[in-house]
Amino acid sequence: MVALAKEKGAVPTLVIAHRGASAEKPENTLAAFRRALALKADGIELDVQVTRDGVPVVFHDDTLRRLTRTPGRLVTKTWPELKKLRVHGTAPIPRLAEVLALVRGRAVVQIELKRGANVAPVVRVIRKAKAAKWVILASFEAQLVRDAQRLAPGIPRLLIAEGRGLPRLLRTRSALGAAGLSLNYRAVHSRALVEKIHRHGGTVWCWTVNAAPTMRRLAGWGVDAILSDNPALLRRMV
Repeated sequence: MVALAKEKGAVPTLVIAHRGASAEKPENTLAAFRRALALKADGIELDVQVTRDGVPVVFHDDTLRRLTRTPGRLVTKTWPELKKLRVHGTAPIPRLAEVLALVRGRAVVQIELKRGANVAPVVRVIRKAKAAKWVILASFEAQLVRDAQRLAPGIPRLLIAEGRGLPRLLRTRSALGAAGLSLNYRAVHSRALVEKIHRHGGTVWCWTVNAAPTMRRLAGWGVDAILSDNPALLRRMV
């Protein structure tokens, strides 16, 4: 089973490479994930959407323009159409299957299910890659976390949130059977908040932290994992 939390007194806050080592390489690309592995990140965070022909691909935005200068929404495209595109003109968009084949259990992979994603093809890819023991399914969308619980109850889940309304988030996490909360770091304002989530049986992950003082503060408060574009810096701070 994947480690969603550090072991008390033994392991520091987990270093999670946000969209790979995206401060150094194009986000959500094999180059970014290779760099994260070279830096010995404990985990990799990535975003998954499903193409019109049912292929889970790793890409953050709803639309293609920012990263590929191509018009249109990703979910309206087929994989043969997408495989021709390049992120920032250099790196191809990877399929989830390619990323899992690259990682091969050397790091935890947090898969963020983007809004409206079909969870079933994602689960099929995870099972085919024999990756269920080292992936986490996560989403802002409670329904997608619920779908993941139904389709793959043995794969850990995280509920992602901005962090407002903690009592409601704790209730939702419990109802979904999610292992923890992945929160905007700005909402994690005290050690007491971290301890409250822990008392309710949840882990605390924080995104996206790129400033050294914030990294040190959150690690000192006992958060279980920090997502950063700069895992090299984060490793030095925790």
